[in-house]
This record gives sequence, structure tokens and C-alpha cells, in this order.
Amino acid sequence: MAEQVDRRTDATRQQILRAAAKQFAVKPYGLVNLDDILLDAAVTKGAMYHHFRSKYALASAIVDQWLESNRRIIDDTVALRHSGMETLVDIVFAIALRDIGDPATRAGLNLLESVGRTDGLRRRAFDASRKALTPLALRAIENGDAAADRTPEDIARVLVYLYLGVRQANDPGDAAAFLGDLHSAWTLVLPGLAASDRLGYLTTFVRRRSALAIKKAAPLSTDTL
Repeated sequence: MAEQVDRRTDATRQQILRAAAKQFAVKPYGLVNLDDILLDAAVTKGAMYHHFRSKYALASAIVDQWLESNRRIIDDTVALRHSGMETLVDIVFAIALRDIGDPATRAGLNLLESVGRTDGLRRRAFDASRKALTPLALRAIENGDAAADRTPEDIARVLVYLYLGVRQANDPGDAAAFLGDLHSAWTLVLPGLAASDRLGYLTTFVRRRSALAIKKAAPLSTDTL
């Protein structure tokens, strides 16, 4: 019986998160109405406040959900056993594709930009992302892809800056422009990160991954976001 109650409770929480993500994916934080979330989730106000004490608590949970999604992307990409730098490139484009096609990812990043400075939410998300990428940056150095005079922490930090900066300057709904700018940003930072004898190969690798991402993004509909 207790397990059934726990499953129902978790299902209700997920319903609320999905409904909220749909709202935060397309509206600024200040314009999201809790009543619209409740209507879409088909739950009572009491049920929502049982799980989330405020709109900000709900927003924070969506950011946490985004971070967990990123961890799964990283784990899945690492499992492909490509080189460290190739894996980092693939992770960045995989996150971009989720941003384009998935309301929860879009909402998480929107909220990180709009309310992320509150209670250190943005810093926590940044630190978690940097920490997750640092072992891959170390592998890139050990593989000879990244310059030996770069530290893994600096490479990971730059890539987090790269993605969040390009994302803030773009509308993920315009997939071609967003991914095109992401490709341009990679092309600009690679000479500062890559080992000189690997720069040509990695530049070509980024161009191919960018083209593949644009192709994959074409059928993703943003109309439902």
C-alpha cells in the first residue's frame, strides 16, 4: 500500500513538473501563472503546495531536472568511447538538440537565465556542469587532443561559458541560427584549446557534428513548446 501511495505521489509531482516546464519553456518567469500550471497538470493547489512551496521552488526543481538530464546525456555520450575532445563536442551538440526539442530542457535553461542568480542557483548549476565535464577534459589532454598547457578545469569552464553564452544570445526555436552560432563559437575557441597537430582534425569534426545536429534538428517541432 505504501509503495502505491509513493508511486501516486511521484506521478503527481512529475505531472506538475511537466506542466510547469511547458509554461516556463515559452513564457518569462514573471508571466507564468500557477493556475495555468494547475489546469494543465489537473491537480489541486493543495497538491502542488504539497510538493512545491512556491513558484520559485518549482522553478528550482525544473533546473535540477535539467541538470539530471545533462548527466544522462554525458553518461550516454561517454559510453560511445570516443576521444575526450570528440566526446565534449558531442555532449555540447546533444544538449543543444535537447534544448531545441524538449520543453523541460528549454524551461530549465530559461529559468537559469531569468532567476538563476537567486539563492546561488546559477552558480550551483554552473559548478555541477563544470565538474561533470572536467574528467572528459582531462581525457582530452591525455589523448593529445587538448593542449598540454591547459588545465582540465579551465577547458570545462570555457565550454560551459561557450554553451550558455551562445544560448543566451539565441532563440533555440530558431535551430539553424542557434546551431550555426554554436559551430562558430567552437571554431573560435578550438585554437586555444586543441593541440596544434590536432586542430585541423578537430575543426573538421566540429563542422561535421554541427551539420549532423542541424539535420537532426530539422524535424524537431517547437510548435508544441
